[in-house]
Amino acid sequence: MKPPIVLLTDFGIQDPFVGIMKGVILQIDPQAPLIDLTHQIPAGDIARAAMILWSAAPYFPTGTIFLTVVDPGVGTERLPVLLETQDYFFVGPNNGVFSYIQGASPQAWELNNPDLMLSTPGMTFHGRDIFAPAAAHLSRGVPGAHFGPALPTLERLPWPHLELTPGVATGEVLYADHFGNLLTSLGTFAPNPNGTFELKPWIGEWPAATLDLRNARLRLPSLGTLSWSPTFGHIPGDQCAMIVGSSGLLEIAANRASAAQQLKLVRGDRLILEWPVS
Repeated sequence: MKPPIVLLTDFGIQDPFVGIMKGVILQIDPQAPLIDLTHQIPAGDIARAAMILWSAAPYFPTGTIFLTVVDPGVGTERLPVLLETQDYFFVGPNNGVFSYIQGASPQAWELNNPDLMLSTPGMTFHGRDIFAPAAAHLSRGVPGAHFGPALPTLERLPWPHLELTPGVATGEVLYADHFGNLLTSLGTFAPNPNGTFELKPWIGEWPAATLDLRNARLRLPSLGTLSWSPTFGHIPGDQCAMIVGSSGLLEIAANRASAAQQLKLVRGDRLILEWPVS
């Protein structure tokens, strides 16, 4: 079975846009496996889509094609691109949506070959006219260089805030998920057998650190501090806590409630994680 084409958009499910893109793909490659990652990205939220790609891509087989259409600049001078990394392909707009998955030495090409897009593409639905055909032709084995000229660099979003010093990590709120859990930029946390965690930056160049989250505190802006909880169910019903989420990122969560609603924190709010250092 060939690797899938994974669709990620902000189109929602009320309108026919996603279905039309799938129809275009299957006309070109009827054997292409199609997977919906999500179509509920907030409209035009490039940073949210970039985070979703970062968290989801490692769970897909090598060769997967990620067709990503979160494109508030559709029809403008931003370029449509194909990106090839060590393990995956990414098709979408060159607007920063691929910032967190580019790796050290990606290859990228502009999508400008009229033979590999729909005839007379419009200015408002490049998902149908350019990106879906590109993903389908890629699925059929068309090499990247056939799509257009190479691009030496791609647009990048600013890195989310992260600073590490002994005993202190300073970061920010990234976004709230469907459950109201607040994901943070404070690094990824991998458990050790002795109950401690290995804190590793998920972006940028910072030294790793070993810490015991049981002795750590998360300082919120004007809202006091939070302690760590191993699970959602261990959080007292009227409180919030920090928890290591499924992506490895530190999250602020409540038990069967929305931490975002309770704390009124939003993207960009600064956070400080503190722990004792021997």
